[in-house]
Amino acid sequence: MGETHTMPKILLVDDEPSIRFSVSEFLRRAGYDAVAAADYDAALANFDAGDFDAAVIDIVLPRKSGVLLLEELHRRMPDLPVVMMTGEPNIMILPEIVRAGAYDFLTKPVTKDVLLRAVARAVERKRLSDEKHRLEQELVRHAEELEEAIATRTTELVEARNFLKAVVDSPVEYALVVTDTEGRVTLFNRGAELMFRQATAEARGRPARELIGEGTDSARADATRAEIATEGVRGTTSEIVARRADDTCFVASLSITPVRAAGGQLLGHLAVVKDLTAERERAAEMNRMRDRLTQNEKIAALGRMAAQVAHEVRNPLTGLRLYAMHLRGKLGDRFTTEETALCEKILLSIDHLSNTTEQILNVARPIKLVLAPRRVEPLVGDVLQLLDSQLRVCGVEVRLDFNDEVRPALIDEASMRSALVNLLLNAVQSMPTGGTLSITARADGDSLLVEIGDTGSGMTPEQSAQVFEPFYTTKTRGLGLGMPYAKRVIEEHGGAIRLESEPGAGTKVEIRLPLTEANSDAV
Repeated sequence: MGETHTMPKILLVDDEPSIRFSVSEFLRRAGYDAVAAADYDAALANFDAGDFDAAVIDIVLPRKSGVLLLEELHRRMPDLPVVMMTGEPNIMILPEIVRAGAYDFLTKPVTKDVLLRAVARAVERKRLSDEKHRLEQELVRHAEELEEAIATRTTELVEARNFLKAVVDSPVEYALVVTDTEGRVTLFNRGAELMFRQATAEARGRPARELIGEGTDSARADATRAEIATEGVRGTTSEIVARRADDTCFVASLSITPVRAAGGQLLGHLAVVKDLTAERERAAEMNRMRDRLTQNEKIAALGRMAAQVAHEVRNPLTGLRLYAMHLRGKLGDRFTTEETALCEKILLSIDHLSNTTEQILNVARPIKLVLAPRRVEPLVGDVLQLLDSQLRVCGVEVRLDFNDEVRPALIDEASMRSALVNLLLNAVQSMPTGGTLSITARADGDSLLVEIGDTGSGMTPEQSAQVFEPFYTTKTRGLGLGMPYAKRVIEEHGGAIRLESEPGAGTKVEIRLPLTEANSDAV
């Protein structure tokens, strides 16, 4: 079965030779290929050897009837049209023939025209049945191909979606926000979730202008909101203040690009946002490192100068002091009171020069710290006791505010005591006619915060900017080395120092030192 042939093939089964001959001739002349058989067994043998389009069977056959042959043929080929013939019509047998699957029923004697019309209808029925079967198979094949294509395309789309999602969510340092033509958020990547501290589900559908903080320059903010909400062609990067879901703000760079379809239709906008906070902090840290490097270079130059001064001045000064002391001891009884006072002035001047040289050397020498957990309050107390006479002479009131629960800091006592002497002495000397010296110590995160404030004359912004520069001083007497030395000591401790001052409103110095672990022992 399945072979193609030019003429429809008809199986003819009748036990009468004359009928087989005449009917076969009618069919051949009408363009059919007729194969005749006389009984049940011969018919099945011919059926198995060929591919038939219809069958014409006599009901009455020897040994096995035509109805049994009809049933067997219908079992083997359900869609084969079978025309049944009989010379003794019996209406009672008609239901049985229909149930067996007969297509048509003819009564003998059968005329040529009636026979050919019945066979033609049967062949057409078989052709239509074959075409239907072919179309059904073609439909199944197309359905399978379509399902396979859909599955393949679905897999490709899922892979493309996953790839696009991975690409969109990979740069978490950038927020990618896509809006529609009305400025509502349609896409919010992982970077945007982290940056703006809200989930995609919360952001989707909301106006993107809500992401612009009020701290942005008003003209820039209005222009940015307009770009997000309308058709604005932008490719440049601008700086804005962005607003998170918790209403905190941060400085960010913003670049907006229109998203268009292939035909040029505007679909929305893509906004790329980058948080500049870390970048600004890195820039500030670079500036601090640059300033510190400049300061270190100045100190290094000072060190070279100090070494030269020590070599050229220190030894002669020592000799002069010995000479003066020898002269005073040898001629002490012969000196008048004025001459003795003059000798003392010489010794004081030599001591002053020696102290000045020593100060320069202290600033230039490398600081060797021996760190240990220490509380800052005893050090402040020691320094205040050292400066007690100057406090009383100047009429300065001291106010202390220490938190006893603050953990100790890692401190080198000697260098930190020297730094505090310089800072507190500057504060006292800024109040020659009296005032208040306030000192507080408290924890601030992982830092020990020490604040030294005075009610003295204060400084201008220009003076405050230079106060940590070597040899810069606002006093009539002094080298300007105390504040640079204090700053250097605190930074060597891993801390930081900051100064705020205003003319007529006093000065406040803020010191930050890293705290130790909570279980550290301290003195």
